Amino acid sequence: MNPRKSVSLLWLPLSLSIALVATGCQKDAPAETEAPADTAAESTEVAPVEAPKAAEPAPAPEPAPGTDAVVVEDRSTPADAAAGFDIKAFEGKYTAGATTLEVTLEGTFTLNDNGATVTGTWSAQPGGKSVLLDPDSKGEADRTVEIVSADSVKLNGATLQRQKS
Repeated sequence: MNPRKSVSLLWLPLSLSIALVATGCQKDAPAETEAPADTAAESTEVAPVEAPKAAEPAPAPEPAPGTDAVVVEDRSTPADAAAGFDIKAFEGKYTAGATTLEVTLEGTFTLNDNGATVTGTWSAQPGGKSVLLDPDSKGEADRTVEIVSADSVKLNGATLQRQKS
């Protein structure tokens, strides 16, 4: 195909699109009617035209559970997700081998897993049988801690026991 022909063929749809957009923008304006010749000289005032109301923005989508797709600052207590969850009973230090998990009342945790330290926030999951660990570093994956008993939790298949203070 001749390049000059293809360029000229592109101008036709482009100019039609521009014309449609330009006329579409005037759609909400009141239609102008021509006044009779005798009253045209008397009235030169133009009535103000109200601008169309802007559409309300759609609400933001909810993030998928357990992901960091949308950053949401949660100022609730860690136990708000699970009614009856006892954060005072959950607080403490749990260990198994080279893994240590320390949980605070304020909703923060420190995990030392074979020498690698991860810090972040925790929140009780609905039902109160597990806790989600959300690391501060976005390079780290979220972890789920299963509550086995008042003195033990499961993390990555290992059972961690509460350390008496």
